[in-house]
Amino acid sequence: MKTAIKYAPKNLGDVLYPNPAVKTRIQGYMSGDLEGNILLWGPNGTGKTTVADLLPYKICGDDAQVETEDFDEILSKKDLRSYIANSCSIASFSGQQKHFMVFHEFDNAKVNFNKLWTAMDKCAENLMVIITTNNPMSVPKSIRSRCDEINFPALTARQVLPRAQKILAAEGVSLPDNQVLHYLTQIEHLGDLRKYFAKLDEIIFLSKTSGVFPPAPNIILNSNKVKFSVV
Repeated sequence: MKTAIKYAPKNLGDVLYPNPAVKTRIQGYMSGDLEGNILLWGPNGTGKTTVADLLPYKICGDDAQVETEDFDEILSKKDLRSYIANSCSIASFSGQQKHFMVFHEFDNAKVNFNKLWTAMDKCAENLMVIITTNNPMSVPKSIRSRCDEINFPALTARQVLPRAQKILAAEGVSLPDNQVLHYLTQIEHLGDLRKYFAKLDEIIFLSKTSGVFPPAPNIILNSNKVKFSVV
């Protein structure tokens, strides 16, 4: 099984946040000290989708009422405001604090924004909209103005290193930090957790098949743990 799937966060405490400020703000929503709609933005593979999907269940528990239709279906409804108002009423009657609407890659949405933002205003006490996007400026200003915008910047190789070493250790692979960091740095320009995990998959594969590792600086070659080659 790919490490990206096997070691995917099961809760928000497992998320690899890009910096303490982002973590603190998300924790504010988790605890209820912060309220309102949020827009998580940044490049691919920075944890936005994971946080957006897990947050409602941290706020309201396993029975959180989360919208099951995607934004295209929602925005195409003729009476969108009534639909959202009814959903919020159902959440309230069932003892839930909020009805959650999680919209991924919302910059691809095209229509009925006025109906959405008016519903967001009307149902503000019982509705939380969570949006993810790579391009925040492509999200209409009327929607952005009603959201707390939280930037998820690209993760550096050094930020990923501790988590990478935990995963490698769990898979029975022992490599020095500077070697793993060297391999992660090769794809750091992508800043994508999926790519970092793909590199871990490669390391694990080479280790378990007695493969030849690419050389890394300041590493003693031909150790009893792994094989290396000089090119």
